[in-house]
Amino acid sequence: MQEIKDSFRFNGIELTPELTGRPKVEADLVQTLASLFGWDGEARRILTCALAGALHVTTPQVSAVVNVLGVGANDDVTFSDQPCTEVMVLANPANSGDVWVNVGAAGAVDTGWPLDAGDHVEFSINNMTELQMRIISDGDKVIIIRTV
Repeated sequence: MQEIKDSFRFNGIELTPELTGRPKVEADLVQTLASLFGWDGEARRILTCALAGALHVTTPQVSAVVNVLGVGANDDVTFSDQPCTEVMVLANPANSGDVWVNVGAAGAVDTGWPLDAGDHVEFSINNMTELQMRIISDGDKVIIIRTV
């Protein structure tokens, strides 16, 4: 049997009575808990399912829709500290040039993901500071949807 060395809380579930000491836990219970909870990098989250047993999956809530205008040729775009879970970047359908999108490094021609006019790409990131772009043509735009 394993012991619970450090008690921890699960968001959305109140444990009563609260765990004290080092209770023993059977391996099958540990496996069951592992299958009922997910880890998002910051906290344990309970997984929910439909009555038929199918895992309930939704998209995160939209936090913002942002339009970014390229100012000058080869405009490098970065973002301030804004927590997020996912972003979708759409090159405006009226753009005349490419947009290069990268995560964790500067976007540049042949560095990152190229977007032609009307193309889009989606990323799972934890903060907008990770997203970087280069808008090649002056006056071209990107539209960004970010979620929390």
